[in-house]
Amino acid sequence: MYIYYCWITALSAAYQDAIIAGLVKHGYMVGPAAKDGVLSIVKENCPSVLIALSVYKAETESTPLQIYDDIVQILTEINAKYYSVVISLSHAASWGGPNFSLPLKKKAEPPPVPGKKNEAN
Repeated sequence: MYIYYCWITALSAAYQDAIIAGLVKHGYMVGPAAKDGVLSIVKENCPSVLIALSVYKAETESTPLQIYDDIVQILTEINAKYYSVVISLSHAASWGGPNFSLPLKKKAEPPPVPGKKNEAN
């Protein structure tokens, strides 16, 4: 039995539960890839989340391509937006999140009221 790590870089951490449920429906045993039990790595103001899972099937052997196809099918079914899906054997693996953040948007100011004089007039 091989245990695989699955790294899914997606737009939202809200996809995590649906991905796990979909993998279980496909017959996979699912757990966190990190030894501290963290499933998703999220940084403030970051445009993505890294979902890191460990998966295996108890009765049959899976291949990385089968797992990849199942995950992409699940992502498609839940209409998820994602950047990447990586499947790897569990030994000697490492991962991390993005190396940049996006600036916060400034609060939009309402346009001036027509007919009302402002300081520029």
